Amino acid sequence: MTENRFDLHIHSIISDGTVQPSEIVTTAAGSNLKLIALTDHDSILGVKEAVETGRKVGLPVLPAVEMDNEWRHELHIIGLDVDPDNPTLVRALEIARDRRERRNKIIYRNLKEAGYDVQPLVQRPESMTTKLHIAHALIKAGYAVDVRDAFSKYLRPGRPGYYTEPRFTPQQVIDIIHIADGLPILAHPCHIRDNPHGLIRELYDMGLMGLEAYYPSSTPRQTEMYVSIARQYQMLVTCGSDFHGDNRPGVLIGCAWRNVPVLEKTYETLVRRMNS
Repeated sequence: MTENRFDLHIHSIISDGTVQPSEIVTTAAGSNLKLIALTDHDSILGVKEAVETGRKVGLPVLPAVEMDNEWRHELHIIGLDVDPDNPTLVRALEIARDRRERRNKIIYRNLKEAGYDVQPLVQRPESMTTKLHIAHALIKAGYAVDVRDAFSKYLRPGRPGYYTEPRFTPQQVIDIIHIADGLPILAHPCHIRDNPHGLIRELYDMGLMGLEAYYPSSTPRQTEMYVSIARQYQMLVTCGSDFHGDNRPGVLIGCAWRNVPVLEKTYETLVRRMNS
């Protein structure tokens, strides 16, 4: 089988990654990937740079975004191959950015009141600050040994730095992505803390169109299950590394791809969509 390697879940310095969009594209091209998507959190500000670099090096780049959802637990949905100029999408991402900024101010305040003043140590990204940036500040200050420790001690529910604000519902996110001519894909379903069959059925009824069944931390059994569910509902099966550069050591662009027929079918579907 021809190896049309692709990666549809990549973060740049625009959100909580550490690599510029253009560098991501050139790295992916040098690794012989045939297709990638830039999926920064609630931001499309790096898309133009990535797409233009892709044209120069001969690597198609799908404009995309990863959006948080308000649900029984946290869900992330990728809007794949969206129109980055769609006004509904642009406005939704402005709302999401404002929500994050309000949330961050309260997290900083709560941490400071608990004796952990880390705001001066937060490295400001080019677009928005995420909880991952705050976790790294906690590590830098010596309050945590790694990201998992930072979230566990300070940023999870019930911990001193935890705070959240109401987010879009899955139905709203899926609708926004459809309005922007994109494909709504459930990111890392292996992280679901729910009955996956029931949850995916609900999301499918809302308009979900794909599952990221191939993911670095997904077990073979989980991948098999999500491929099976995707086939049941005739949804796309995607793969994504969730690359974050130095913020997720050991995770390389393209590492989730497997040379299997179901991913080749997805590649062919996306290429036909781009060409049309």
